Amino acid sequence: MTTAVAAAIRERARSVWQALGEARRDDDAHATLLAADDWDEVQRLARAHGVNLDDITGGKDDQSA
Repeated sequence: MTTAVAAAIRERARSVWQALGEARRDDDAHATLLAADDWDEVQRLARAHGVNLDDITGGKDDQSA
């Protein structure tokens, strides 16, 4: 894996994590579903490429709590 791929995954993760949090705070069910689907995809890519997202998520898998 290249550093550029890891950086792209991490940048996408930051964006999606923020969108997921905003959608949940706004109680927007549609936006939450879309962001949750994007988050699942980002997590899959991160796992496949060995990219750790703990610093983006604070060690949490989701923002439901």
